[in-house]
Amino acid sequence: MTDHYCFCDLAPLYALDLLTPEQRLWIEAQIAECPDLAEELAGYEAAVGSMPYTAPPMPMAANLKDRLFDRLGLDPVASSPHSQAQTSPAEPSEPEQFAIRAGELNWKPHRIEGVECALLFLDEVNRMRSMLVTAAAGVVYPLHEHRGVEEIYMLAGDLIIDNRTYLAGDYIRSHPNSIHAPSTNTGCKFLIRSCIDDNYDENSIARSH
Repeated sequence: MTDHYCFCDLAPLYALDLLTPEQRLWIEAQIAECPDLAEELAGYEAAVGSMPYTAPPMPMAANLKDRLFDRLGLDPVASSPHSQAQTSPAEPSEPEQFAIRAGELNWKPHRIEGVECALLFLDEVNRMRSMLVTAAAGVVYPLHEHRGVEEIYMLAGDLIIDNRTYLAGDYIRSHPNSIHAPSTNTGCKFLIRSCIDDNYDENSIARSH
């Protein structure tokens, strides 16, 4: 039956994926024997590919469902338990703004004596947290290595990092893999954003450096 096949007739159907397996094999064999036919087939495939974009979008009629049920002789309400509009409780959306008043801060003692922290925001996806920190006079924070960027904005007192003293209004940014052990002479208060996974194992830090 392949004697009756015509490439010009079957190529458009090949592009539309409407041929039988035998017909598809015949088209591919013709292209193998005459590569110039591939260009002709490519033209058909390009035309098929553009077809969905040539038709103007048609809005769906508001009564389409009712008309369909009427044509089928069905009751739109009784036809299916899901035919009526199903509503689900609206999921609570996160407010556009979130605030913690000064009197609502939940201050908790840190494992370092003389240090207290008030958590403002915990971002477990990016492994970051924002806190307010207060430290009493003479506190020396343990040596630690940053796994991410650390940002500090000084609010009061003094903070000493790498022999540099920072005061109220100063901003300090430490980059990943940096190591330090901050201290304070008079006590301090600051806002900090840091990585949850910072390394406080001094033996591990010493081995890795």
